[in-house]
Amino acid sequence: MDALEAVVEAGLAMLTSGAEVSRVEDTMVRLAQAYRIEPVDVVAMPTALFVAGPDGRSLVKRVRRRSVNLAVVAEINQLSRDVAKNPIPLNEFREQLEKAKQRAIYPPWSSILFAAGAAGLISQLMGGHLVDVLPAAVSGGLTQLTRRTLFKTQIPGSLSDLLSAAVATLPALFLARFHTFQPGAILVGGIMVLTPGLLFTTAVRDGITGDLVSAVSRLLEALLIGGAVAAGASLPLYIYLHLGGRWP
Repeated sequence: MDALEAVVEAGLAMLTSGAEVSRVEDTMVRLAQAYRIEPVDVVAMPTALFVAGPDGRSLVKRVRRRSVNLAVVAEINQLSRDVAKNPIPLNEFREQLEKAKQRAIYPPWSSILFAAGAAGLISQLMGGHLVDVLPAAVSGGLTQLTRRTLFKTQIPGSLSDLLSAAVATLPALFLARFHTFQPGAILVGGIMVLTPGLLFTTAVRDGITGDLVSAVSRLLEALLIGGAVAAGASLPLYIYLHLGGRWP
């Protein structure tokens, strides 16, 4: 791996971890200048990365799977600024880059725990009773577990969100027969874990910085996720009601 390839790997890691394209391009340009790769042109989009280096050399990287890991984004972002001020040998940069790519503030199980806690609290904001906290937490935990499991497979992202939303409805449907619970609050608490809030925010930031292609594509992705979540939650509910199930 030469210097240009290392720079591309850094940008690719940021892009797949949820960074806005302006930050990705700025980071790559800083690194390229630090290693005297000039002239260099970088075009980043949510699904692809294009880099044109000196002597007519160009690299294209396809982005097929994306997640959210702001720890990786922050780590590589800081690494690029340190290298820009004080360039380090390329081998050392590669080692630090690999460490940054594996950076995770929280272990995998904690995301499930946080999702469960958030779902339980959201159920109260939606008018649920105190007894709805636990089933809503179960719904949120199951939703996050399903999404993490499906992310490791080849299932498309929209279908993964649809199936995760379907799983989120199960505690609410099971408890709908009891008058003590508010199944609507439980259901909303569970599916709120899937809302693409950060993706929508990134789309707005891309639009503000003038990266309109990225902004539109991220916005469309957010709308598709919202549609998949709505469909995933509606289908089990429709079947349940069609079979004569009780819903307050």
